[in-house]
Amino acid sequence: MTIHLSLFLGYNMQAQSPQYEVTWLIRRVFRAMAQLADSYLRAHGLSAADRAVLEFLYPDGALSVPEIAARYQVSRQHVQVTVNTLLDDGFLQSRPNPRHKRSPLFALTHVGRELFRKIRTAESDLLDALFADIPMDDIECTQRTLQAMYFHNLKQGETDESF
Repeated sequence: MTIHLSLFLGYNMQAQSPQYEVTWLIRRVFRAMAQLADSYLRAHGLSAADRAVLEFLYPDGALSVPEIAARYQVSRQHVQVTVNTLLDDGFLQSRPNPRHKRSPLFALTHVGRELFRKIRTAESDLLDALFADIPMDDIECTQRTLQAMYFHNLKQGETDESF
């Protein structure tokens, strides 16, 4: 039995394809998850951008600003502002980059590593609660579907950016 989102969420989406409904729901889930993350990150004095940089460097990575920007798919300027804040807060340290004299590598300090470990533990508990009533087969199917969408279609640039 198929339950259409329009019936469940109370909006007019008559004759929309299941693909559209999945896309619509992904957007809403993304926004809700972002709001949840903002609330628990705020308690640590961090933003979602701060968390993303910490994650790329956890546990023992060292990357330059351009490398972080490429992985995060944002501008170098955006990453530089975030890195500067994390440096000032004592969560990151800079290291010489043997591949590029003017673009240092950044790594977590002990304090940054411990903070991110605590964040991951808190997130693990939140995710366990969020997925508690969802069968593992459904979670794994969703994972495969989203991986296929991202790696086989979106990552290869086969979609229109205005989408």
